[in-house]
Amino acid sequence: MLTQTEINIIKDSAPALAQYGEDITGRFYQILFQTNPELSHIFNMTNQKSGNQKAALATAVYAFSKYVDNLEVILGDVERIAQKHVSLGIKSEHYPLVGSALLQAIDEILQPPQSVIDAWTKGYAILADVFINREQVIFDEKAQQPGGWTGTREFTLVNKVIETPLITSFYLEPNDGLAISDYVPGQYIAIHMHPVGSENHQIRQYSLSSAYHKNGYRISVKKEHSPHGEGLISNYLHDSVNVGDTLNLTNPFGEFYLQKSSNPVVLISGGVGITPMQAMLETLVADSSRKVHFVHGALDSINHAYKEMHNNITETEQVTAHVFYEQVSGKLADNHYQGRINLDLLKSDLPRSSAEFYICGPLAMMKAVYKQLKTLQVADENIFYEVFGSSKTLAE
Repeated sequence: MLTQTEINIIKDSAPALAQYGEDITGRFYQILFQTNPELSHIFNMTNQKSGNQKAALATAVYAFSKYVDNLEVILGDVERIAQKHVSLGIKSEHYPLVGSALLQAIDEILQPPQSVIDAWTKGYAILADVFINREQVIFDEKAQQPGGWTGTREFTLVNKVIETPLITSFYLEPNDGLAISDYVPGQYIAIHMHPVGSENHQIRQYSLSSAYHKNGYRISVKKEHSPHGEGLISNYLHDSVNVGDTLNLTNPFGEFYLQKSSNPVVLISGGVGITPMQAMLETLVADSSRKVHFVHGALDSINHAYKEMHNNITETEQVTAHVFYEQVSGKLADNHYQGRINLDLLKSDLPRSSAEFYICGPLAMMKAVYKQLKTLQVADENIFYEVFGSSKTLAE
C-alpha cells in the first residue's frame, strides 16, 4: 500500500504530467523499443508514428496521478485496457519492462527529486498488479468457456462481401471445425499477422459485425488511408487476403457490449462505427422484444453499409430507423435526413429516461453526439461507447 506521503507526491506530480505528458510518453516508447525491440511486434507501430498512442498513454498516466487515492474512478479505463491487453497478448513479464522505461522517461523529462521516482516506482507496481490480476482472470475465463482457446487460433476466410466502396465483410470459420467462443454483441476479435513486406508482426482489433453464429465470425473492415500510414492492415485485408486464406484470431474480448436488461435501446453510429451496432441490432431482433431506435450517419446512401438489411429489419414494429446522409441526391425516404446526426430532430421519438444509448463512430462524431445526449439530459450511466484505436474520452 502507498503511504499518505507517497500518495501526495504522486498527486502533486499531476500538473507536470498534464503539461509534459506527451513528452514523457514519447520518450517512454523510444526507450521501450530500444531496450526491448521484440515489443514492437505487439504495439501498433502506426499509432506510434501518428502520435495517437503516446497521447492516449499520457492521458492514462495523468489519470492515475490524479486519482491514485480513488482508483474506483478509473476502473472503467482499467477494464478497457485490460481487455485490449489480453487480446494483444500482453503478458505479466512485460510489465516490469514497461515500468522501467516509463520511470526512466519521467526521470529524464521532469528531473524530479528521488522521492518522486520512488513514489512512482511503488505506485506503478501497484497498478501493474491490478492489470496483471485482472488480465489473468479474463484470460482464464475466456479460455475455459465452451469453444474458447488460448493464444491465437487458425481460421479460414470462407466469404468476402463488399458492403460499400470502402467497407468489406470477412466471414471466418475455424480450421479445426470445432466449436468457437460465444461473445456479447459489441465485442471484438484481434487478427495477428505478419504481412509480406511488413517489418513487424501486426495485431489489429476489429468489432464483430453480426449476431453470434456457431459456425464462425464476421468482421467488417474499412479500407483506411492517411498520411501517417493508418490502413496498413485494412488495405492488406482488402487487397491481398482472399477466400481460402488462413488468419490467426484471438477469442472475442471487449468491455463495450450490449447490456442485459429489458430497457429500450438507442444505437447511434457513424460510418464504419456501424459494425458493433450491427451485431447488437441483429441480436436484438433475433433474441429479444426490446424496443430499438437505430440512428446511423453516412456520407451518402452508397456508403451506407448493410443498407438493404436495414430496410428489411426496420420495417418491423420493434425497430425505428433514423438515417442521416451528408450528401443527398434525389428524394429522401421516410426517416431519412440530410446532414450530420442531429438528435434534436428525433427528441420527440427517443425514449430518453429509460433507454440505453450506444455510440460508435469517428471521434468527432461521437463527441458531438455525446454533447447532444447531455443536452437531452441523458445520464452518463446510460451512455455506452466504443472508440476505435487508442483510447480517448468523449467528456472533454
